[in-house]
Amino acid sequence: MWADIPDDWEKAYFGDILAEKSSRERVKADAEYKMLGVRWYGNGPFHRETRKGAEQSAAHLFRVQYGDVIYNKLFAWKGSFGVVEESLSGCFVSNEFPLFSIDLRKANAGFIARILRAPRLADRANIVSTGTTSISRNRLDERDFLRFPLSLPPYVEQLAISEVLQSVDDEIDRTRDLLKSLAAAKFAVMRDLLTCGMRRDAAHLQPLPERWVLGRVAGDVTHIPADWKLVRLTSVAKLESGHTPDRKRPDYWGGDVPWLSLGDTNGLGGLTVSTTTECATQLGIQNSSARVLPVDTVVFSRTATVGKATRLAVPMATSQDFANWVCGPKICPRYLVQVFRHMRREWDRLQEGSTHQTIYMPVFKKLQILLPPKDEQTKIADAGDAFDLRIEAEQNKLVEFANVRAALAQELLSGRLRLPPAMVARFANVAAQPEVAVA
Repeated sequence: MWADIPDDWEKAYFGDILAEKSSRERVKADAEYKMLGVRWYGNGPFHRETRKGAEQSAAHLFRVQYGDVIYNKLFAWKGSFGVVEESLSGCFVSNEFPLFSIDLRKANAGFIARILRAPRLADRANIVSTGTTSISRNRLDERDFLRFPLSLPPYVEQLAISEVLQSVDDEIDRTRDLLKSLAAAKFAVMRDLLTCGMRRDAAHLQPLPERWVLGRVAGDVTHIPADWKLVRLTSVAKLESGHTPDRKRPDYWGGDVPWLSLGDTNGLGGLTVSTTTECATQLGIQNSSARVLPVDTVVFSRTATVGKATRLAVPMATSQDFANWVCGPKICPRYLVQVFRHMRREWDRLQEGSTHQTIYMPVFKKLQILLPPKDEQTKIADAGDAFDLRIEAEQNKLVEFANVRAALAQELLSGRLRLPPAMVARFANVAAQPEVAVA
């Protein structure tokens, strides 16, 4: 039941450190109250909705306090556990969310929050969750949860472990904030560049030569630089659709022709794409409507992950989930990628479908874009690429931090990795008077 743990760690159960809170409360009819939920896979409690007391169906609400432990019975198998943060204190949960207080003489709330995030807790919940109907079969009973085992280090070491893991969390938060700032800065800069060009305020403007119906990069554009044109995209780039070779023919697959599909869309955030999860054979390509597209073809995801765009770094074919543009001499492929990446609001407007949102091929045939002189296109693309490279670097850093956090948590929470005594000793004076601290 317990893995090997250090001699000074305690083998315990959640029932040894948690006490169930069962005091119900009815909210006054004219009062508002906030209901909490718990996100899956260790992301913790969150404000789900605000209700009126008059909407309360029964007197089964429980008020949560800072440092309480809650979980969602139905989705415990997906890791819906958490410790209530200070900002959520005073909110409410229904009886679908068992509520517990922590014995702060034995355990630090921040440390317990880390335990609750561990994937093995969701795995154990998946094993013991029971029920007889399609709705209840995955519910985790409170009594089963309290019998889950855990390993408790000395209190001072709990605090030190929480601090180390929190420092990684802080770096993750800072990186996320930076990514938001970079995305906002890019949007503002590119809006000016894609409508006014590199000269911006100094550009001599002229009214739009015709109505701009499809493909707007901004909704309020009435004038453009005098040496720019508004053109139909198909007049400067050839539109190509993708295709899927017959899946029933093994000899059409496993060849040397990279084939871009929805399974590759996570890789479309880079400036180019060079690898695919699947490859077709030359025979498969020859016996389908797919075509091997040249380097620098702009590929655009038109289904599922609508709006992702990049360029081909190597010749490849694509599935029908992509609209592909082979650029002619008048348009820079890198510029077209930046135009597409800036058009999020337009893509949202153009999506159709009741089950799966998509942009249909006839729409692409009617797209209009602003076409600056070729050298200015290159300069605009340079600016957009610089933003994208920085954003990509920070996204990679975010992934690295998440991997470090997962590895550190696994080792520190199991006792396989011990912190230096000097780091633990810093908390010696607070061990006797534990305080709630949610990491």
